[in-house]
Amino acid sequence: MSRASGAGHRLAAGTGRLLYGIGDLFDAPTLRGLLGRIVAITAGLLFAGGLLARVPGLVYAIPVVWAAAAWRVSDSSATPPPEGVTPSGDVYAGERVEVARVVHSPEGVMCTLHPVREEVTER
Repeated sequence: MSRASGAGHRLAAGTGRLLYGIGDLFDAPTLRGLLGRIVAITAGLLFAGGLLARVPGLVYAIPVVWAAAAWRVSDSSATPPPEGVTPSGDVYAGERVEVARVVHSPEGVMCTLHPVREEVTER
């Protein structure tokens, strides 16, 4: 992959994350919160429109700012943290992860692990 296509992929990934993040603006737990966000977004758009009406040359800055934001988002999206040790199946209180027996299906496609159970009697 060339440097140009790598940069294009990175900008496309960042743009996707930015567009996906716009939807999170409208994810409010209450109707009042949603209306507040809609009012704030509308006020911000009106301010930006008024600013562009006074200084039309700023319209050329919009793609540059968007590309810089997309580049940064694609760069700052960290890999997820390593997963912890997961139990081998459902583990309930009082169970150990040791396997008592393994039952294979007749077709040999699946197997069921039966963990060693420990009775817990608390009163």
